[in-house]
Formats: sequence, C-alpha cells, structure tokens
Amino acid sequence: MLFRRNKQPKRELALGIDLGSSQIKAVVVRPQREKMELVECATRTLPHELARSHKEPEFSAEIQQLVEGLKTSERHAFVTISCGSAMVCQTEFPPVPLAEIKSALKLNSSGYLRRDFSSYYLDVFELQRGNEAAKGKEAAKTKVLVGGAQKEEVDALRDALVAAKVKPVVIELAAVSVINAFQVGNPGLQDEVVVLVDIGARMTSINFLMDGMPLITRIMHFGGAQLSDYISQILLLQPHEAEEEKRKMSEPVQKLVRTAISPLAREIRSSIDFFERQNERHVRQIFACGGSASSPALLTVLGESVGAQIECWNPVQNLDVSRLNGEKEQVFALGPTLAAAIGVAAARLS
Repeated sequence: MLFRRNKQPKRELALGIDLGSSQIKAVVVRPQREKMELVECATRTLPHELARSHKEPEFSAEIQQLVEGLKTSERHAFVTISCGSAMVCQTEFPPVPLAEIKSALKLNSSGYLRRDFSSYYLDVFELQRGNEAAKGKEAAKTKVLVGGAQKEEVDALRDALVAAKVKPVVIELAAVSVINAFQVGNPGLQDEVVVLVDIGARMTSINFLMDGMPLITRIMHFGGAQLSDYISQILLLQPHEAEEEKRKMSEPVQKLVRTAISPLAREIRSSIDFFERQNERHVRQIFACGGSASSPALLTVLGESVGAQIECWNPVQNLDVSRLNGEKEQVFALGPTLAAAIGVAAARLS
C-alpha cells in the first residue's frame, strides 16, 4: 500500500517481515494446492529503548539477526509496518484508472481527503468500480481505500532494512496486511459482516469486512503497551514485571486492565453502532489478532466492555504447518501475532 518495486518475478515462496513497535517477525510461506504452507517463522522482541524509537544502527542489527535466524536464503522481502503516522481511509472518485487517482491525490490530497498528506507516501486500492452506465451520480463513483504514512518514517524503515541486507519489494501498512491474511484464510465467509481487530503494541486497527473486503478501517493509537504502562504505574513495577503480570491476568490485574482498556472498548462499540446505523446490517462476529489476542482473559475483559463476544483469530490454523514438526505447538501459540507478516507475504502468492 505504500512502496513497491514495479516488476515482481513469480515466486515459489515469499518472505514476509512485520516491523512492529515492540516485536519484529518474519515468516516464509509457500503456495500449495489446497492451502498455503508456513515453512518457517522467527520473532524478536525489541529492547525497550528501541520499542519507541527505531534507531539506526541498532534497529538494523535486530532485523539482520531476525532474518539470519531463518533457514531460507531469500532476502527479497514483503514488509508490513506499524508506525505512528499510519492512516487508512475510504473515499470516492469518478471511474478513472487508479494511476489517475494516485496522481490526483499526490497533487491535491487535501481536496479529496480533507487533510494535507503531501508529506506522506499514499497508495490506493480499488474496492468497487463505478458503473458509468448506471443511473445517478453515486452509482458511477469508484470506491477506493487509501493508505499512507509519512515519508520520513517509511524512508527510515526502508534504510534500516537495506542496512540489514534485506531488499524490500513491498512496504505496506499492518492494518492492510491483516485484511490480506483474513482473506486468504477465510474464503467461505460470504454475505457476512465481521469485525477484525488487530491489537498491536501501540496501535490497533478496527476493520469491518464483508466477503473479505474492507468496508470501514479505523486506526487507533492504543495497544498492549498502554495496558502494560498502566499496570506498571499503578503497581510500581518495572516494564518487564508489568508484562508478566499482564500475562498472568490475576483478578486484581483484570480490574486494572478493564479500566485501561476502556478507550479501545468504547471505540469498538461506537464503530459497530455507527456501522449498523449507516448500513442497516448487523455485525455477526468479532475476531481479534495481535499479541494481546493471545490472552483469553484479556479478550474476555474486552468483550464484556464492548458488550459482545470477541474470538481470537489465529491465521496459522489455516496454513499447512507439517514442515515445522516439533515446533508446531510453539508456532501455533505465536499465531495471532503473525497475522500481518503472513498477510503481506501470502497476498503475493495467493
């Protein structure tokens, strides 16, 4: 959705890298006849000083160690990022080629998006092509998804990848990558509106999907790190101690999490209410991925605050993991955190 090389050769496997704010992950996927295969994966938790600022050359060293932990020699990577300036929105254009829409946004983003994004890399994905023969102006509009991030942030991440001897073929937003992963793993969900919530360390995306296609995408600057920070402040704990308490989720900590997670719960609830009023359709299911989604107790607290059941979505369960042998259980446990990395790679092979 942001940066891509123009020519992409056909690949027998794909390396996907997720540059998160607290963890970086890599997966290698391969297309199979029935379902895609997860060949291998690796994760690294960033040192606390790198979690808020991806400094060079330390961040490049972390990326290099991540990919060197893989058996594959592939270094052309499909990369997904979570950064503070990330934005995703929908808008409408006359039914013209995407190249013209991109040019129009580049020249006058504020005219179309009501905000100046001249310092951003922007990319456009077509959601619905307008029919010029249809009656009425609205029917002739093309609906598009626009994603972007500040050039300064994207360039810094790209430079870190290159310094780590990784060649980025595509760089896109994690909010888009998780949709890709959901499309690949859930082809049977038709005519149903589902909500996919990706809870990252410092950013959460809320995606309304129908037939796997996004209807609404919202990005909220809130994640698991804010929960840990709140626990740390109230209980006077070190960051690693707060993380451990969050994993245990004792009854006193659950009460703290319920308070700390309320902004996210309100955003999910208000987004659902807005969608259902505007579209006269009901949300049938809510799925969650990301690191926080690995905690059943946390999802229970979030679901109670939202007023709806939230189910953990694990993209690994839709992949062939037979090659991983003794690592299956460990990789399955990591599954909710691998959604973006799987999505950015699998979308180029499906």
